Amino acid sequence: MKSMHERAGGFTLVELLVCLSLIGILLGIALPAYQEHIQRVRRVEAQKSLVELAQSLERFYTSRGTYVGATLPFEQSPREAGKAFYRLGFASGPDELGYVLQAEPVGAMAGDICGPLTLASSGLRGSATERCW
Repeated sequence: MKSMHERAGGFTLVELLVCLSLIGILLGIALPAYQEHIQRVRRVEAQKSLVELAQSLERFYTSRGTYVGATLPFEQSPREAGKAFYRLGFASGPDELGYVLQAEPVGAMAGDICGPLTLASSGLRGSATERCW
């Protein structure tokens, strides 16, 4: 016969609440860090796309001696069809002297702290904050 002081198997309510509290705290720390990481990855993808577009425009310039008439081979990042996080296009140009490409955040990235990313034919990079490029 079991005495009253022997515990039955399982968890007490207090142990369960402590465990759930710890899980909540860990999620509260990990989830924002994960979301920030995802935003950085999407931003880097947009930067990569801007560089690819700039290379395409430089090949156009090399063969024709002007940027006038140049078009972009793709207009969203990521490049594949599907959900776009950045819309790519010209902020200015293309003209005889150069161009400025722009990646405008859309969808899940619309509220990004960095705002639009730009890349000029001169190599000048721009964004709302310095740490974004």
